[in-house]
Amino acid sequence: MRYLFRGVMVGDGHRRAGTPLRDAQDEAGVPPGVWKGRGLAALGLKAEDVVSERQAELLLGEGRHPDADRIERELLAQGESPARARRATVLGRPIEHNRSPKTGKAKERTPWLAFDLVFRPPPTAHIAWALMDETHRRVLELCDGIARDKTLAWIEESVAQIRSKAGGRERARVKDGLVVAVFRHYESRATESRPLLHSHAVVSVRARRPHDGKWGNLSADSLMTRIVAADTLYTLLFMEEVMARLGGRGSRAK
Repeated sequence: MRYLFRGVMVGDGHRRAGTPLRDAQDEAGVPPGVWKGRGLAALGLKAEDVVSERQAELLLGEGRHPDADRIERELLAQGESPARARRATVLGRPIEHNRSPKTGKAKERTPWLAFDLVFRPPPTAHIAWALMDETHRRVLELCDGIARDKTLAWIEESVAQIRSKAGGRERARVKDGLVVAVFRHYESRATESRPLLHSHAVVSVRARRPHDGKWGNLSADSLMTRIVAADTLYTLLFMEEVMARLGGRGSRAK
């Protein structure tokens, strides 16, 4: 997950080692990430809460509850063993199971703990965004956010499936919804960055199964096979929002 912590969370730039997350975001000129998705309630989080570095590290890097540190402290204070306290914070299958029992080393296939979905307006729109005045830029950013969130809701309701039964052979709809960390960026990732409005929606692979409420893994296939459809839907929703708010002005700079 180095790409997430060194790039996505700080505007696709290069974060210097030891730089606090918020300082790095301020230097890059990007807002802090925020949580999205109906699956947040099961974790005690709310939509639009700021994504802290520790929360992202725990959930997206280790597959554990984003408030695992507090949970562990409370359980230890109640007399639980360190091993049981830690296990209580793990969502689904511990990633330690990916290690060889003989050598203790990680196997070649490391489990995915998140999917990075990128939402980007059409080329004409982000060029217009770069040339517009501040007021019109904010309107396009609003349109982008609405279209992105509606597309994520569609993925939650109609696309996302979770593995169930032994070996993950069966698929089912998720019980609550998804847990997503959204990071808005204003420049491209190229060596010579250029204005480029876009968002990264980092979807946690962890979700709850409908039949028992336990945590499991999303099916990668269910998401990857709908990427083009999601991109098309986002673009249509974005253009609808632009036309509703700017009419024909959305295609030219002011």
